[in-house]
Amino acid sequence: MKKYSIIIPAAGQGLRMKGHGPISLLPIRNTTIIENQLRVINKRFHNFKEIILITGLYSKKVMDATPNNIIKIENVYYETTNVMKSIGIGLRACTTNRILIIYGDLVFNISALKTSFDKSCIIMAKNTMSNNEIGATIINGKLSQLSYDLPHKWAQIVFLTGKELKLLKQIIWDYEKNTWFGFETINAILSKGGSFDAIQPPRIKVNDIDTLADLQKAQNLL
Repeated sequence: MKKYSIIIPAAGQGLRMKGHGPISLLPIRNTTIIENQLRVINKRFHNFKEIILITGLYSKKVMDATPNNIIKIENVYYETTNVMKSIGIGLRACTTNRILIIYGDLVFNISALKTSFDKSCIIMAKNTMSNNEIGATIINGKLSQLSYDLPHKWAQIVFLTGKELKLLKQIIWDYEKNTWFGFETINAILSKGGSFDAIQPPRIKVNDIDTLADLQKAQNLL
């Protein structure tokens, strides 16, 4: 089995959850969001992975609450940048050319990662993500664009290798792109000739935690 580099950007301020601490440490059943992520990742990839966690808000608290066998890097610019800055920092630490990015505020089951991850792809979750999340236009199984107000929801999990990873590095290490959202970067990769398979794994359950209502809904995913 090939080794994968798994980047978890968890530096965001979570403005809608202000006063409840870091989103990654919010309780979900008998665990936390980040502990659930690490449990699922370890079960899916066993020893064939390296995990790079990018922290920002409450950095020390998140680092202290996570295992020492993962790479932890602080994004000290988290207040003035966006998720792409955190992902760019994580890329500098990767030792493979197979990069799986999983947003740090997601609750998901192992089915969300049940694909081969051989070619660049995005993971879709049509029925479990909130209506206000980023959606996709899909043509013949390939991603055409990501945007708001589209019914096929992106699960905020993306795998990049080959040409798409090369394009990502060209874009993400441009300081002018530090405030970009993830979907903007994926659209830019598409515009430069990149290609992503759009995959919705069977029995996938995933939800992005933006509010306490999202957290309550996510209790039923585990």
